[in-house]
Amino acid sequence: MAVVVKNIRILLISCAVSLCGFSFADVEEEDLGTLRIETETEECSADIYLGNTAEGKPAQLRLPLPDSISAFKTSPQEKKEFLSLLHEKELPDCYREARKKLGAFSSKGAGDVNAEDVRVLSWIFYVVVSADAFSWDYDENTPKDGLYGNMDYELKTGVVRWMSSLSWDISGIVSRCGVKRKELCRIWAEYGAAVLKTFRTQYDPELKQKQARMKEEYDKMSAERTLRLVQERKLSLFRGADPRSIYYNNKLLSNEDRNNNCKYHLEKRLEPAFVGMLVRFYPGQAGEVVKYLKKAGYADQEIGDLIDRTVGRDGRTEFLYKGDRERQHDRKIKSRGSGHMK
Repeated sequence: MAVVVKNIRILLISCAVSLCGFSFADVEEEDLGTLRIETETEECSADIYLGNTAEGKPAQLRLPLPDSISAFKTSPQEKKEFLSLLHEKELPDCYREARKKLGAFSSKGAGDVNAEDVRVLSWIFYVVVSADAFSWDYDENTPKDGLYGNMDYELKTGVVRWMSSLSWDISGIVSRCGVKRKELCRIWAEYGAAVLKTFRTQYDPELKQKQARMKEEYDKMSAERTLRLVQERKLSLFRGADPRSIYYNNKLLSNEDRNNNCKYHLEKRLEPAFVGMLVRFYPGQAGEVVKYLKKAGYADQEIGDLIDRTVGRDGRTEFLYKGDRERQHDRKIKSRGSGHMK
């Protein structure tokens, strides 16, 4: 009976909270406590460290530095300045500074860049790709920071699209820069693969369902906390909404929007740009194209569909349709044809 009464009281408090709002203005900070909800979703943030982005972090995927290309020799001071963006800046500041540097090249196209441009751009690419993606935020004690939003996704996507755009004149760039085509294509293909792998790791197709369960648990625990504070006369029930509940629910919505944004960037922008870039980097070399698609996290059975929906089958890409992929493609075409006949 006591349990039933308690549940009814929690329900009544919850209704009052939703209808009238409440305030913690009269409660001392130490009395409030912090509501912690351990969830599997908190483990979904990307744990991929690309290069030496932080002291002591394991490098699961090490990226080649731009000055690994002899023609891109960089002074120790300049190299330190680029790497300090990763080591010494707060993550949003790192992205803002990189965006500013990248913006300086906005008026240049593939045919306009010289050796120095490509060297500096490669360092900017390295910094952006190596920087961690923003993690999911479930802190109920702070408002959602709307100052940076999806800046990491937009800038990482921008880097891949930059490299893809430059790849249209890869032969001219290599000639003007005095670099070996193999070396430049390798580091840019590594950078592109790392970005796609990050996005594939970040996107959680089940996030909406997970957060619905989290919200249900949070609302229950929040109501219990409210009941306790009312009973202890530490809470005035009709003095406005609890900002913590507002913060938390806003962040659930923000995380869901960010997750959808991740999928959009991956499927609509990154995949077409990256696969097209690889085709231009490695014409006739299916093994090289597939190697970097696998580095981006795609399994053998996914690669055929990926190629179909990005570059498709034509004279430029025919070399990708050999063996199993050709048979898979032919079966798909035949299946579509029989479906239309029905």
